[in-house]
Amino acid sequence: MEGKEFLIVAQKFVQMRSEAAIRSAESRAYYSAFITGRKLLRDLGISLLNDASIHEQVYRLLLNAGIQDIKDIAGSLKNLRKGRLQADYDMENRDFQSPTKCEFDLARAKLIIAQLENCYQQPLRNRLKNGIQAYEQKISLH
Repeated sequence: MEGKEFLIVAQKFVQMRSEAAIRSAESRAYYSAFITGRKLLRDLGISLLNDASIHEQVYRLLLNAGIQDIKDIAGSLKNLRKGRLQADYDMENRDFQSPTKCEFDLARAKLIIAQLENCYQQPLRNRLKNGIQAYEQKISLH
């Protein structure tokens, strides 16, 4: 399954305009981008964890790959995750009573997905893989 499929579902949820649907859309927006990032890293041959800490791992690997555009993607992904956590756990948060914030985050997720898919192209693919491997080697020495 591709991350984009969650984005399609999120877009349908946000159109429903109820708070529960908007919260669900916010959560799916994050997962659409996260799944795309996870797939990219796996396709590059990067070993990933198989538990909840994978979310932080994907963020850290992208953040520390040594490429500014990828670092920016990591920051956007982190912001989406923050929105997902608010949507799923902070029931007093009023951001989800209207679709405005969620619609912005859906657009952000769509952009992240496009940027991550672009990472399959050379020479960016090799730069990303090499940058992540250099980061992993650096942290394994500590």
